[in-house]
Parts: sequence; C-alpha cells; structure tokens
Amino acid sequence: MASKQSALNVAGVIFLLMAVVHVVRFIFRTDIVVGTFTVPHWYSLVAAAVAFLLSLWMFKSLK
Repeated sequence: MASKQSALNVAGVIFLLMAVVHVVRFIFRTDIVVGTFTVPHWYSLVAAAVAFLLSLWMFKSLK
C-alpha cells in the first residue's frame, strides 16, 4: 500500500509542476512552434487547469 501512496504522491507533484510550467509559459508569452503551427498561449491556461485538477485528484486519492 505504501508504494501506491508514493506513486500517487509523485504523480501529484509532477502534475502540479506541469501546471506551474504552463502558467509561466502563459505569463512570459513563450512561443511554441510545432512544424508550421504556433501553439496559442491560451492553450497553456487550459493545460494548466487540467494538470492542476489532476494534481488535486492525485493528492485527494492519498487520503
């Protein structure tokens, strides 16, 4: 059971860090280009919200 809790904790931290990275990308307006497509900045807000919610889910599952 301890390994499951550790895995949830690590996943929660990773998702939380990814949410922070997406918010930082949005704040500093860093461009991401994939081929000829420039990823819009608002995508980062959506991705940050999803990553943050996943992080909360992981941490809530620990209890």
